[in-house]
Amino acid sequence: GSRATALAADRGMLVVGTSDGALYLYGTSPTLGWSSCRVYRASPPLVFGSPVVEIHIGGGGARTDRLRPARHRSEMVVVTSDGNFYVYSMRAGLGPKLNYKGSVVPAMQHTYMSAADHHHHRSASMQQPKMARIQMTDSHRLLLIVAMPTKSSGRSLRGFVYDCDIELWMRISDSNNFVLSDYYSLLSSSPPAMEAERDSNVGILAKMDRFVKCGAASAKQMYQRVATSECGASGGSRNVVTRSHCEDRLACSIALGSALEFQTWLRFYARCLVSAGDCDALRFLVDILLSGDDNNDEEDQDSTRSSKHVPRFLSAGVKTLGLDRTVLARDLVLPEMSKNRLLQRLTNEISMELDSL
Repeated sequence: GSRATALAADRGMLVVGTSDGALYLYGTSPTLGWSSCRVYRASPPLVFGSPVVEIHIGGGGARTDRLRPARHRSEMVVVTSDGNFYVYSMRAGLGPKLNYKGSVVPAMQHTYMSAADHHHHRSASMQQPKMARIQMTDSHRLLLIVAMPTKSSGRSLRGFVYDCDIELWMRISDSNNFVLSDYYSLLSSSPPAMEAERDSNVGILAKMDRFVKCGAASAKQMYQRVATSECGASGGSRNVVTRSHCEDRLACSIALGSALEFQTWLRFYARCLVSAGDCDALRFLVDILLSGDDNNDEEDQDSTRSSKHVPRFLSAGVKTLGLDRTVLARDLVLPEMSKNRLLQRLTNEISMELDSL
């Protein structure tokens, strides 16, 4: 006979996956719950064709994104041994309904190829990546953590979030990237709890970073890797890495719809530009935030020259997140600029421009 290979439960349902590719759903008392010590089969066995390796029930928070309507209390993720995943809405009394499906193979293959390129070879003895976790977040995002074993008896972790619109995985966090960034050790970019209540997506970026970094390597191993890397790194190259780190976090905040985390990383980005004394990049950053049009073909020569220093997606991101451009420039960028006396002239210029708006 078949054997149980995966199991998950919530307050009113128990789900069991088996080695012959079947899924069994069981219900319990709607009033007493599992304290009733009673269970009933809620549906016939659901056949997937491949052994079920992972089940997760979650995502009970209010849905705020535009991918799916806010109709269901929770969602269930089922992963089979062939790498396919299925996301179902758990409808009370009606059984599961398929929302979307896909595969975890691209994310795992990407992790494997990146590790092979890092070691400049691929061999049959090289270990394969493993799925460390897959789950639905409270903001109804499908989150995947992939672990890649390393020679140093540790592991490299990568975090992904699935985008239903393009049916692809987005790499949100990587324990190996941006080690030399000044903000690499920043584990939490979460805003206060009162602010978090306004945006159910708040914290997903910080939580994934924290999980990936804490599960990757010991503090000693991380220190050794940073120290080794810094031997050949100049201050200029470190600033480039820090700037790239901020731009990556900004892009991820926009993709995840996390407005408050976007503001946090915008402040760090401005701080990075200020520390480098990059007047052109700061001027262009403010122009992008205030203009609302990042496709203007009539930019002057200075803006065109400095445009390569600042990601032009910021303007579209600000519009998507519904943020006030003037408030961003005045409350986040300008205070950082005022900390550098060499930028006093530019700071006064931008301050007067904001006052006139």
